[in-house]
Amino acid sequence: MTETTQFTPDANTRVPTVREVMHGPLVSVAPEDTLWAVMDNMVTTRLHHVGVVDGDRALGLISDRDLAAVWTLDPLGLKQHTAGRVVADTETTFVSPDIDVVTAGEQLLKHRRDALLVVDAGGAALGILTDRDLLTVLLRLHRPIR
Repeated sequence: MTETTQFTPDANTRVPTVREVMHGPLVSVAPEDTLWAVMDNMVTTRLHHVGVVDGDRALGLISDRDLAAVWTLDPLGLKQHTAGRVVADTETTFVSPDIDVVTAGEQLLKHRRDALLVVDAGGAALGILTDRDLLTVLLRLHRPIR
């Protein structure tokens, strides 16, 4: 078994904001796009999440897990259901880019999600914050990543 060290931030440790660690701009689809088109977008971009955006307004996130859940219940559902329908049936957590990553992490855990949609005060999508982004921050606080 390997020995682990306890990380305790000191008074000089600055916690970054979501804006500093999020991915952006958001890769998005329209609400009327089929889940098949969403899946094609994910495969092409090699992303696990895409946003659903109507004009300037962010509606929600679709993950590869959401697509897998639809396919499991109804393989033809990927061609029959739309992105708008999925986000209407799925809770999406929106966060401001100006909150700290600890607060964002609490939201991820509270809502049992692996990503948060980052939006401005007007509801426009700015990007995405994933659990992997938060893990990277944690590791950098503990020791610099090369």
